[in-house]
Amino acid sequence: MKALASLSKYFGKYDQWLDIIKKYQLKWAKPGGSVNVFKSIVDSQSNGNDLESMIKWIKDVSAVLPQEYKNILLFNTLTGLRPDVAQYSLWLIKTSKEEGP
Repeated sequence: MKALASLSKYFGKYDQWLDIIKKYQLKWAKPGGSVNVFKSIVDSQSNGNDLESMIKWIKDVSAVLPQEYKNILLFNTLTGLRPDVAQYSLWLIKTSKEEGP
């Protein structure tokens, strides 16, 4: 939000930015909020939101997914890529395999 506000000021569109904030009821995030979310995910004392629970969830979901989707979930989990980057990576892998060595 801060970066978008600065960008709108730079381009002279700050009034439009304020209208967008009002129209879509956008809110500023609290400082450190994302850090707290990350801590709650990896903290073993956070009521079941620990690493073992995440692995169990991945296993449970993988058990009911078709093989192709299971592979994509595993690829995303192991690489940690953003979904759009992971999709592009998989596309590159598939197209380079089709072309051959």
